[in-house]
Amino acid sequence: MKLTSLFTYLFLFLMCSCVSVEKYNAHIDKKIPANKLKKDVDFAYKKLKRYHPKLDMYLTQNELDFKFDSLKKTLTKSLKPNDFYIKFFPIFESLEHGHTYIYPIYKRLNKKEIKQYKDSKSAFNDYSFFWKNDSVFLVHDQSKINPINPGSALVFIDNIPTKYLYDKYKKSIFGDGKNTTFTDNVFNRTFLNYVTLEQGIKDSVELTFLMGNKPIRKKTFRTYPKSKETEKKELPKITKEQKQIDRKVRIKQKTYGYSKNSAAYSKDLSFPTNDSTIAVLKVTDFRKGKIQELYKEVFTDIKKHKVQNLVLDLRNNGGGFIKDAHYLYAYLVDDSKSFLGKKIVANKTSFGKSLYNIFPTYTYPILWLGSGYTYFATSKNSDNEYELNIPLSFVKIDKSLIYKGNLYVMINGGSYSASSLISANLQLKNRAFFVGEETGGDFNGTVAGLMPKFTLPHSKLQMSVGTVYLSPIEKREEMGHGVYPNQEIKPTLEYKIKRIDPELNWILNDIKKENAVYNKVLQIENHLLN
Repeated sequence: MKLTSLFTYLFLFLMCSCVSVEKYNAHIDKKIPANKLKKDVDFAYKKLKRYHPKLDMYLTQNELDFKFDSLKKTLTKSLKPNDFYIKFFPIFESLEHGHTYIYPIYKRLNKKEIKQYKDSKSAFNDYSFFWKNDSVFLVHDQSKINPINPGSALVFIDNIPTKYLYDKYKKSIFGDGKNTTFTDNVFNRTFLNYVTLEQGIKDSVELTFLMGNKPIRKKTFRTYPKSKETEKKELPKITKEQKQIDRKVRIKQKTYGYSKNSAAYSKDLSFPTNDSTIAVLKVTDFRKGKIQELYKEVFTDIKKHKVQNLVLDLRNNGGGFIKDAHYLYAYLVDDSKSFLGKKIVANKTSFGKSLYNIFPTYTYPILWLGSGYTYFATSKNSDNEYELNIPLSFVKIDKSLIYKGNLYVMINGGSYSASSLISANLQLKNRAFFVGEETGGDFNGTVAGLMPKFTLPHSKLQMSVGTVYLSPIEKREEMGHGVYPNQEIKPTLEYKIKRIDPELNWILNDIKKENAVYNKVLQIENHLLN
């Protein structure tokens, strides 16, 4: 009887799940009346004013009111949710706060489809692309069947012109402030997501390239994993020694934050030349790994090799946890007690209330205490702003491992949020020489912290709202731009095709010249600071 009840429950659960997915997907194609879309606009603006501490940082209050009122006036007919998204995201773009965002709705997969696509690889898996101006070019084609020459222009994906994707979605990606490097960088890496938004997940796509004036069409297929039976036959017996090696690998993967999707570690120390006194520390993100343990290991290794020139690679590091970035910073400067300036919130309750949006219901009794604590820890400062007076990060390191040699930092438009904050602090202390392009995050800080998501009641679009203005230890007068490099090097199609790393090559060349440019620039900067 119990077994029958269990099967009945599972059957009903699966049926409800299927109905739920069908209902969700059906909503995407359902037109929402204009009056309800206007209510969604009001709902969004109300949440922004309630939780966002710097809504008028780049725009005046009158400009904000005008933009939201103007949008509502354009809503004269029913729209599908994603068509509403196209009309709404320019408002969010104009706010110039990258963490405050509105999202389109992607179709969900049912259980059968999830199982089907679980371990498969995208039909675009063998290709890498690079946008130049408003056109996209093939960088590498690793497929074995009739590979296309690098440098060929991609003009169609099935029946979708790539120019159409550029015009429709490019401006939906924005960082902090007025720089364009973040938009260019992220769109370059994620534009294929919009193909999925337009068409859903497909087993195959037809790509149309232009080689000179000659169009070439190529059909590419999603790849599927080998069957379990085949895998079992191919797997050799695992020895005791191999098990020990595998265990060490798993420990390292957990410590250093290994990602299966990218097959890379969150933090990785390497030595690019035969000279072990030159090291590269690539930090892909500030989200993964056992940070206290891994940074101690990394800087122990740096000390062991007597590294004199350390290259910190923050390119395409989209940020993450402040504490992670603070730990890295602490191993690079003598005085690392302060990592953040003032922490500004919208009001005394906004930070505490955002906790309830992020964590599950069963944690509410604990959150009640936490929100009460943040209420009393928030007070108005001399600038009449609500300041959160609690530490968001605290680090404890072995000070004997602090690195004091030459420090080069590679940055680009993908260096954002926490990676932009650590870059700003290092530049403020004149601790590093920066190579690359302007960071995507504002030098003077970002509105992030806790980022609750709210679902608009009628369209069901989701919006995220940054709740804390996080700034570096000091600010500069210029607003709306990121950390500028001392040596600007912009990405090019030629470098991508040839797999050349121009930023690293420039640094290695400067090291060969006894850090000629490094010393000259930092000496001038030190003179100006003093």
